[in-house]
Amino acid sequence: MMMKAKKTTAEMVWFGVIFWSVAFTAAEAPYSFTFNTRLQTWQIWSDIIISLIFIADFIYHLRDFKKKKRFQISQTDSKWKDYFLLTIDLISCIPFDFLFFAFGMDAAASAGAGRILKLIRLFRLVRIIKIFSIVENLTIVPRFVKAQLIIVSSLIVVHWIACGWIIIYPPTQMTDSEYYIQSFYWAVTTLTTIGYGDITPTNTVGRIYTMFIMVTGVGVYGIVIGNISRIFAESARYKEQTREKFQELSLFMKHYHIPERLQSAVFNYYNHLFSKHLSDNDQKIIGELPHALKIELQIYMNMKLIRNLPVFKFSSQACLREVAASLEQHYFGPNDTIIRIGELGEEMFIIGHGIVDVILKDGNVVASLHEGQFFGEAALLKETTRNANVRAQTYCDLYKLKKEDFIRIIESYPELLENMQKVTRRRSDD
Repeated sequence: MMMKAKKTTAEMVWFGVIFWSVAFTAAEAPYSFTFNTRLQTWQIWSDIIISLIFIADFIYHLRDFKKKKRFQISQTDSKWKDYFLLTIDLISCIPFDFLFFAFGMDAAASAGAGRILKLIRLFRLVRIIKIFSIVENLTIVPRFVKAQLIIVSSLIVVHWIACGWIIIYPPTQMTDSEYYIQSFYWAVTTLTTIGYGDITPTNTVGRIYTMFIMVTGVGVYGIVIGNISRIFAESARYKEQTREKFQELSLFMKHYHIPERLQSAVFNYYNHLFSKHLSDNDQKIIGELPHALKIELQIYMNMKLIRNLPVFKFSSQACLREVAASLEQHYFGPNDTIIRIGELGEEMFIIGHGIVDVILKDGNVVASLHEGQFFGEAALLKETTRNANVRAQTYCDLYKLKKEDFIRIIESYPELLENMQKVTRRRSDD
Protein backbone atom coordinates (compact mmCIF):
# COMPACT_ATOMS: atom_id res chain seq x y z
CA MET A 1 0.00 0.00 0.00
CA MET A 2 1.35 3.41 -0.93
CA MET A 3 1.77 5.66 2.10
CA LYS A 4 0.74 9.29 1.86
CA ALA A 5 2.56 12.36 3.07
CA LYS A 6 1.69 13.93 6.38
CA LYS A 7 -1.40 16.12 6.33
CA THR A 8 -1.15 19.78 7.25
CA THR A 9 -2.09 20.92 10.76
CA ALA A 10 -5.23 22.64 9.41
CA GLU A 11 -6.37 19.42 7.72
CA MET A 12 -5.77 17.37 10.87
CA VAL A 13 -7.74 19.89 12.95
CA TRP A 14 -10.60 19.75 10.44
CA PHE A 15 -10.58 15.93 10.57
CA GLY A 16 -10.83 16.26 14.34
CA VAL A 17 -13.84 18.58 14.06
CA ILE A 18 -15.58 16.14 11.67
CA PHE A 19 -14.72 13.15 13.88
CA TRP A 20 -16.14 14.69 17.06
CA SER A 21 -19.23 15.89 15.20
CA VAL A 22 -19.85 12.35 13.98
CA ALA A 23 -19.10 10.92 17.42
CA PHE A 24 -21.63 13.26 19.01
CA THR A 25 -24.29 12.24 16.45
CA ALA A 26 -23.45 8.56 16.88
CA ALA A 27 -24.07 8.90 20.62
CA GLU A 28 -27.05 11.29 20.64
CA ALA A 29 -29.18 9.82 17.80
CA PRO A 30 -29.43 6.23 19.20
CA TYR A 31 -30.01 7.58 22.71
CA SER A 32 -32.86 9.85 21.54
CA PHE A 33 -34.33 6.98 19.52
CA THR A 34 -34.04 4.47 22.37
CA PHE A 35 -35.63 6.66 25.05
CA ASN A 36 -37.92 8.44 22.55
CA THR A 37 -36.98 11.87 23.97
CA ARG A 38 -38.68 15.10 22.90
CA LEU A 39 -36.64 17.74 21.12
CA GLN A 40 -34.60 19.97 23.41
CA THR A 41 -33.13 23.39 22.58
CA TRP A 42 -29.55 22.08 22.84
CA GLN A 43 -30.36 19.31 20.37
CA ILE A 44 -31.69 21.80 17.81
CA TRP A 45 -28.64 24.07 18.08
CA SER A 46 -26.18 21.17 17.97
CA ASP A 47 -28.00 19.80 14.90
CA ILE A 48 -27.68 23.17 13.16
CA ILE A 49 -23.97 23.54 13.98
CA ILE A 50 -23.09 19.97 12.96
CA SER A 51 -25.11 20.26 9.74
CA LEU A 52 -23.26 23.47 8.84
CA ILE A 53 -19.94 21.68 9.45
CA PHE A 54 -21.01 18.82 7.20
CA ILE A 55 -22.26 21.19 4.50
CA ALA A 56 -18.86 22.92 4.46
CA ASP A 57 -17.12 19.56 4.27
CA PHE A 58 -19.50 18.39 1.52
CA ILE A 59 -18.79 21.49 -0.60
CA TYR A 60 -15.05 20.98 -0.17
CA HIS A 61 -15.20 17.32 -1.20
CA LEU A 62 -17.64 18.09 -4.03
CA ARG A 63 -14.91 20.25 -5.57
CA ASP A 64 -12.47 17.32 -5.34
CA PHE A 65 -15.14 15.01 -6.79
CA LYS A 66 -15.58 17.26 -9.84
CA LYS A 67 -11.82 17.44 -10.38
CA LYS A 68 -11.59 13.67 -10.22
CA LYS A 69 -14.32 13.24 -12.84
CA ARG A 70 -12.70 15.86 -15.06
CA PHE A 71 -9.17 14.48 -15.07
CA GLN A 72 -9.69 10.76 -14.51
CA ILE A 73 -11.61 8.05 -16.37
CA SER A 74 -12.97 5.83 -13.62
CA GLN A 75 -14.35 2.33 -14.02
CA THR A 76 -18.13 1.93 -13.92
CA ASP A 77 -18.11 0.26 -10.48
CA SER A 78 -15.94 3.05 -9.09
CA LYS A 79 -18.27 5.71 -10.52
CA TRP A 80 -21.32 4.12 -8.90
CA LYS A 81 -19.44 3.92 -5.60
CA ASP A 82 -18.42 7.58 -5.82
CA TYR A 83 -21.96 8.72 -6.58
CA PHE A 84 -23.37 6.54 -3.79
CA LEU A 85 -20.96 8.00 -1.22
CA LEU A 86 -21.71 11.51 -2.49
CA THR A 87 -25.43 10.88 -1.95
CA ILE A 88 -24.78 9.59 1.57
CA ASP A 89 -22.71 12.71 2.31
CA LEU A 90 -25.52 14.92 1.05
CA ILE A 91 -28.16 13.18 3.20
CA SER A 92 -25.91 13.47 6.27
CA CYS A 93 -25.98 17.27 5.88
CA ILE A 94 -29.76 17.49 6.47
CA PRO A 95 -30.61 18.98 9.93
CA PHE A 96 -33.65 16.79 10.73
CA ASP A 97 -34.10 18.08 14.29
CA PHE A 98 -34.10 21.68 13.13
CA LEU A 99 -36.58 20.91 10.32
CA PHE A 100 -38.98 19.22 12.74
CA PHE A 101 -38.76 22.24 15.04
CA ALA A 102 -39.04 24.81 12.22
CA PHE A 103 -42.24 23.22 10.87
CA GLY A 104 -43.78 22.76 14.31
CA MET A 105 -43.50 18.97 14.23
CA ASP A 106 -41.90 18.45 17.66
CA ALA A 107 -44.41 15.74 18.57
CA ALA A 108 -44.09 14.00 15.20
CA ALA A 109 -40.31 13.79 15.71
CA SER A 110 -40.89 11.42 18.61
CA ALA A 111 -43.36 9.11 16.90
CA GLY A 112 -43.52 6.76 13.94
CA ALA A 113 -41.66 7.81 10.81
CA GLY A 114 -40.29 10.94 12.49
CA ARG A 115 -38.51 8.82 15.05
CA ILE A 116 -36.97 6.66 12.30
CA LEU A 117 -35.92 9.75 10.31
CA LYS A 118 -33.81 10.90 13.23
CA LEU A 119 -31.68 7.76 12.79
CA ILE A 120 -30.83 8.76 9.21
CA ARG A 121 -28.30 11.13 10.77
CA LEU A 122 -26.21 8.02 11.41
CA PHE A 123 -25.27 8.16 7.75
CA ARG A 124 -22.66 10.62 9.02
CA LEU A 125 -20.73 7.59 10.27
CA VAL A 126 -19.43 7.16 6.73
CA ARG A 127 -17.13 10.10 7.47
CA ILE A 128 -15.50 8.18 10.34
CA ILE A 129 -14.70 5.33 7.95
CA LYS A 130 -13.07 7.85 5.61
CA ILE A 131 -11.06 9.37 8.46
CA PHE A 132 -9.84 5.92 9.56
CA SER A 133 -8.79 5.23 5.97
CA ILE A 134 -6.88 8.51 5.71
CA VAL A 135 -5.14 8.07 9.09
CA GLU A 136 -4.17 4.49 8.19
CA ASN A 137 -2.42 5.67 5.02
CA LEU A 138 -0.50 8.53 6.64
CA THR A 139 3.16 7.90 7.37
CA ILE A 140 3.22 9.75 10.69
CA VAL A 141 0.19 10.27 12.93
CA PRO A 142 0.44 11.57 16.53
CA ARG A 143 -0.11 8.82 19.08
CA PHE A 144 -2.94 10.67 20.83
CA VAL A 145 -4.84 10.96 17.52
CA LYS A 146 -4.77 7.20 16.91
CA ALA A 147 -5.68 6.43 20.52
CA GLN A 148 -8.52 8.96 20.38
CA LEU A 149 -10.02 7.35 17.26
CA ILE A 150 -9.87 3.84 18.71
CA ILE A 151 -11.13 4.65 22.22
CA VAL A 152 -14.00 6.92 21.14
CA SER A 153 -15.08 4.50 18.40
CA SER A 154 -15.03 1.63 20.92
CA LEU A 155 -17.16 3.60 23.39
CA ILE A 156 -19.66 4.34 20.60
CA VAL A 157 -19.98 0.60 19.88
CA VAL A 158 -20.56 -0.10 23.58
CA HIS A 159 -23.13 2.71 23.63
CA TRP A 160 -25.04 1.14 20.72
CA ILE A 161 -25.03 -2.27 22.42
CA ALA A 162 -26.39 -0.69 25.60
CA CYS A 163 -29.15 1.03 23.58
CA GLY A 164 -30.01 -2.31 21.95
CA TRP A 165 -30.42 -3.88 25.40
CA ILE A 166 -32.70 -1.02 26.47
CA ILE A 167 -34.91 -1.54 23.39
CA ILE A 168 -35.30 -5.23 24.28
CA TYR A 169 -35.82 -4.51 28.00
CA PRO A 170 -37.33 -0.98 28.40
CA PRO A 171 -36.90 0.74 31.79
CA THR A 172 -39.66 0.31 34.36
CA GLN A 173 -38.89 1.78 37.77
CA MET A 174 -35.50 3.45 37.16
CA THR A 175 -34.95 6.86 35.62
CA ASP A 176 -33.61 6.95 32.07
CA SER A 177 -30.10 7.95 33.16
CA GLU A 178 -29.89 5.28 35.88
CA TYR A 179 -31.15 2.58 33.54
CA TYR A 180 -28.75 3.67 30.79
CA ILE A 181 -25.76 3.40 33.16
CA GLN A 182 -26.93 -0.07 34.19
CA SER A 183 -27.29 -1.11 30.53
CA PHE A 184 -23.87 0.33 29.68
CA TYR A 185 -22.43 -1.66 32.58
CA TRP A 186 -24.04 -4.84 31.18
CA ALA A 187 -22.59 -4.11 27.72
CA VAL A 188 -19.06 -3.65 29.10
CA THR A 189 -19.11 -6.79 31.25
CA THR A 190 -20.53 -8.84 28.37
CA LEU A 191 -18.09 -7.54 25.74
CA THR A 192 -15.10 -8.15 28.00
CA THR A 193 -16.47 -11.68 28.74
CA ILE A 194 -16.41 -10.96 32.49
CA GLY A 195 -20.18 -11.41 32.92
CA TYR A 196 -20.87 -11.16 36.66
CA GLY A 197 -24.38 -12.55 36.12
CA ASP A 198 -26.18 -9.80 38.04
CA ILE A 199 -27.97 -8.72 34.83
CA THR A 200 -29.19 -11.57 32.60
CA PRO A 201 -31.58 -11.94 29.63
CA THR A 202 -35.04 -13.29 30.50
CA ASN A 203 -36.55 -14.07 27.08
CA THR A 204 -35.55 -15.62 23.75
CA VAL A 205 -34.83 -12.31 21.99
CA GLY A 206 -32.65 -11.16 24.86
CA ARG A 207 -30.71 -14.43 24.93
CA ILE A 208 -30.07 -14.37 21.18
CA TYR A 209 -28.94 -10.74 21.42
CA THR A 210 -26.63 -11.59 24.34
CA MET A 211 -25.08 -14.57 22.53
CA PHE A 212 -24.39 -12.37 19.50
CA ILE A 213 -22.72 -9.74 21.69
CA MET A 214 -20.65 -12.41 23.47
CA VAL A 215 -19.34 -13.85 20.20
CA THR A 216 -18.59 -10.50 18.57
CA GLY A 217 -17.29 -9.08 21.84
CA VAL A 218 -14.27 -11.38 21.85
CA GLY A 219 -13.21 -10.08 18.43
CA VAL A 220 -13.95 -6.42 19.19
CA TYR A 221 -12.17 -6.57 22.55
CA GLY A 222 -9.13 -8.20 20.93
CA ILE A 223 -8.98 -5.60 18.14
CA VAL A 224 -9.17 -2.69 20.60
CA ILE A 225 -6.52 -4.09 22.95
CA GLY A 226 -4.30 -5.05 20.01
CA ASN A 227 -4.46 -1.58 18.46
CA ILE A 228 -3.84 0.22 21.74
CA SER A 229 -0.85 -2.05 22.42
CA ARG A 230 0.50 -1.39 18.94
CA ILE A 231 0.25 2.39 19.44
CA PHE A 232 2.26 2.27 22.67
CA ALA A 233 4.74 -0.19 21.17
CA GLU A 234 5.39 2.21 18.27
CA SER A 235 5.90 5.13 20.66
CA ALA A 236 8.36 3.10 22.73
CA ARG A 237 10.41 1.96 19.72
CA TYR A 238 12.85 4.88 19.80
CA LYS A 239 13.19 4.67 23.57
CA GLU A 240 14.05 1.00 23.20
CA GLN A 241 16.64 1.84 20.54
CA THR A 242 18.18 4.36 22.94
CA ARG A 243 18.26 1.83 25.75
CA GLU A 244 19.91 -0.81 23.53
CA LYS A 245 22.48 1.69 22.28
CA PHE A 246 23.48 2.65 25.83
CA GLN A 247 23.69 -1.00 26.88
CA GLU A 248 26.01 -1.75 23.96
CA LEU A 249 28.11 1.31 24.81
CA SER A 250 28.38 0.25 28.46
CA LEU A 251 29.62 -3.21 27.47
CA PHE A 252 32.07 -1.64 25.01
CA MET A 253 33.48 0.75 27.64
CA LYS A 254 33.81 -2.02 30.20
CA HIS A 255 35.52 -4.44 27.80
CA TYR A 256 38.15 -1.93 26.63
CA HIS A 257 38.61 -0.23 30.04
CA ILE A 258 37.78 3.22 28.67
CA PRO A 259 38.63 6.05 31.14
CA GLU A 260 35.75 7.71 32.99
CA ARG A 261 36.45 11.07 31.33
CA LEU A 262 36.08 9.62 27.82
CA GLN A 263 33.04 7.55 28.82
CA SER A 264 31.31 10.68 30.06
CA ALA A 265 32.05 12.51 26.80
CA VAL A 266 30.64 9.63 24.70
CA PHE A 267 27.47 9.29 26.76
CA ASN A 268 26.92 13.05 26.73
CA TYR A 269 27.18 13.05 22.95
CA TYR A 270 24.63 10.24 22.60
CA ASN A 271 22.27 11.99 25.01
CA HIS A 272 22.50 15.03 22.74
CA LEU A 273 21.96 12.85 19.67
CA PHE A 274 18.81 11.16 20.95
CA SER A 275 17.29 14.34 22.34
CA LYS A 276 17.85 16.44 19.21
CA HIS A 277 17.39 13.91 16.41
CA LEU A 278 14.80 11.32 15.43
CA SER A 279 17.42 8.62 15.98
CA ASP A 280 21.19 8.15 15.85
CA ASN A 281 21.13 7.44 12.13
CA ASP A 282 19.56 10.54 10.60
CA GLN A 283 22.12 10.49 7.80
CA LYS A 284 21.43 6.80 7.14
CA ILE A 285 17.69 7.53 6.88
CA ILE A 286 18.24 10.02 4.07
CA GLY A 287 21.34 8.29 2.66
CA GLU A 288 19.57 6.43 -0.15
CA LEU A 289 17.85 9.55 -1.50
CA PRO A 290 19.13 11.48 -4.53
CA HIS A 291 21.75 14.13 -3.72
CA ALA A 292 19.36 17.04 -4.37
CA LEU A 293 16.78 15.66 -1.93
CA LYS A 294 19.45 15.00 0.71
CA ILE A 295 20.62 18.61 0.47
CA GLU A 296 17.01 19.80 0.84
CA LEU A 297 16.39 17.67 3.93
CA GLN A 298 19.69 18.70 5.50
CA ILE A 299 18.62 22.33 5.16
CA TYR A 300 15.50 21.66 7.24
CA MET A 301 17.56 19.76 9.81
CA ASN A 302 19.80 22.81 10.14
CA MET A 303 16.76 25.11 10.36
CA LYS A 304 15.62 23.22 13.44
CA LEU A 305 19.01 23.97 15.03
CA ILE A 306 19.00 27.73 14.43
CA ARG A 307 15.27 28.52 14.65
CA ASN A 308 15.28 29.43 18.35
CA LEU A 309 18.64 31.23 18.50
CA PRO A 310 18.17 34.88 19.59
CA VAL A 311 19.75 36.24 16.42
CA PHE A 312 17.44 34.21 14.16
CA LYS A 313 14.33 34.17 16.34
CA PHE A 314 12.38 36.79 14.40
CA SER A 315 13.76 35.97 10.96
CA SER A 316 11.46 34.88 8.16
CA GLN A 317 11.23 31.29 6.98
CA ALA A 318 13.01 32.23 3.74
CA CYS A 319 15.87 33.84 5.67
CA LEU A 320 16.25 30.80 7.93
CA ARG A 321 16.37 28.59 4.88
CA GLU A 322 19.17 30.64 3.32
CA VAL A 323 21.22 30.55 6.52
CA ALA A 324 20.61 26.81 7.02
CA ALA A 325 21.71 26.08 3.45
CA SER A 326 25.00 27.92 4.05
CA LEU A 327 25.97 26.19 7.32
CA GLU A 328 28.94 23.80 7.34
CA GLN A 329 29.25 21.17 10.08
CA HIS A 330 32.62 20.78 11.88
CA TYR A 331 33.79 18.61 14.79
CA PHE A 332 36.36 19.50 17.44
CA GLY A 333 37.84 17.48 20.29
CA PRO A 334 38.70 18.67 23.82
CA ASN A 335 41.39 21.40 23.89
CA ASP A 336 41.21 21.94 20.12
CA THR A 337 41.58 25.63 19.27
CA ILE A 338 38.70 26.87 17.13
CA ILE A 339 39.58 30.58 16.97
CA ARG A 340 42.98 32.17 17.62
CA ILE A 341 43.77 35.70 18.78
CA GLY A 342 44.95 37.92 15.92
CA GLU A 343 43.35 35.91 13.12
CA LEU A 344 41.23 37.79 10.59
CA GLY A 345 37.64 36.84 11.25
CA GLU A 346 35.96 35.23 8.27
CA GLU A 347 33.21 33.16 9.92
CA MET A 348 30.96 32.67 12.94
CA PHE A 349 30.09 29.40 14.71
CA ILE A 350 26.88 27.99 16.16
CA ILE A 351 27.23 25.31 18.85
CA GLY A 352 25.18 22.21 18.04
CA HIS A 353 26.66 20.17 20.89
CA GLY A 354 29.39 20.61 23.49
CA ILE A 355 31.01 23.46 25.43
CA VAL A 356 33.66 25.98 24.33
CA ASP A 357 35.73 28.37 26.44
CA VAL A 358 36.43 31.99 25.50
CA ILE A 359 39.98 32.75 26.67
CA LEU A 360 41.75 36.13 26.77
CA LYS A 361 45.40 36.70 25.91
CA ASP A 362 46.42 36.44 29.59
CA GLY A 363 44.86 32.97 29.79
CA ASN A 364 41.74 33.92 31.76
CA VAL A 365 38.52 32.14 30.77
CA VAL A 366 35.92 34.90 30.48
CA ALA A 367 33.01 32.78 29.25
CA SER A 368 31.91 29.21 28.60
CA LEU A 369 29.41 28.82 25.77
CA HIS A 370 27.22 25.76 25.29
CA GLU A 371 24.69 24.22 22.94
CA GLY A 372 22.48 26.73 21.13
CA GLN A 373 24.87 29.67 21.62
CA PHE A 374 27.15 31.21 19.00
CA PHE A 375 30.44 33.09 18.78
CA GLY A 376 32.64 34.93 16.28
CA GLU A 377 29.72 37.00 14.96
CA ALA A 378 31.71 40.26 15.24
CA ALA A 379 33.77 39.11 12.26
CA LEU A 380 30.66 39.15 10.10
CA LEU A 381 29.76 42.71 11.00
CA LYS A 382 33.11 44.47 10.52
CA GLU A 383 36.69 43.95 9.40
CA THR A 384 38.40 42.91 12.62
CA THR A 385 40.85 40.45 14.04
CA ARG A 386 39.97 37.99 16.79
CA ASN A 387 40.42 39.42 20.29
CA ALA A 388 40.17 36.11 22.16
CA ASN A 389 40.93 32.43 21.77
CA VAL A 390 38.03 30.00 21.64
CA ARG A 391 38.89 26.46 22.68
CA ALA A 392 36.74 23.31 22.83
CA GLN A 393 36.20 22.18 26.41
CA THR A 394 34.46 18.96 25.35
CA TYR A 395 33.76 17.15 22.10
CA CYS A 396 31.96 19.77 20.04
CA ASP A 397 29.66 19.72 17.05
CA LEU A 398 29.79 23.21 15.47
CA TYR A 399 28.12 24.83 12.45
CA LYS A 400 30.13 27.45 10.55
CA LEU A 401 28.64 30.38 8.62
CA LYS A 402 31.16 32.10 6.31
CA LYS A 403 31.29 35.88 5.98
CA GLU A 404 30.72 35.82 2.20
CA ASP A 405 27.52 33.81 2.69
CA PHE A 406 26.39 36.12 5.48
CA ILE A 407 26.86 39.24 3.31
CA ARG A 408 24.92 37.63 0.48
CA ILE A 409 22.04 36.76 2.84
CA ILE A 410 21.73 40.18 4.51
CA GLU A 411 21.46 41.84 1.10
CA SER A 412 18.12 40.04 0.72
CA TYR A 413 17.17 39.98 4.41
CA PRO A 414 18.46 43.15 6.15
CA GLU A 415 16.49 42.28 9.30
CA LEU A 416 19.09 39.59 10.05
CA LEU A 417 21.82 42.25 10.22
CA GLU A 418 19.71 44.33 12.62
CA ASN A 419 19.11 41.33 14.89
CA MET A 420 22.80 40.42 14.95
CA GLN A 421 23.84 44.00 15.76
CA LYS A 422 21.37 44.05 18.67
CA VAL A 423 22.76 40.79 20.06
CA THR A 424 26.34 42.04 19.70
CA ARG A 425 25.55 45.32 21.48
CA ARG A 426 23.82 43.40 24.26
CA ARG A 427 26.91 41.22 24.73
CA SER A 428 29.19 44.29 24.81
CA ASP A 429 26.99 45.92 27.47
CA ASP A 430 27.12 42.75 29.59
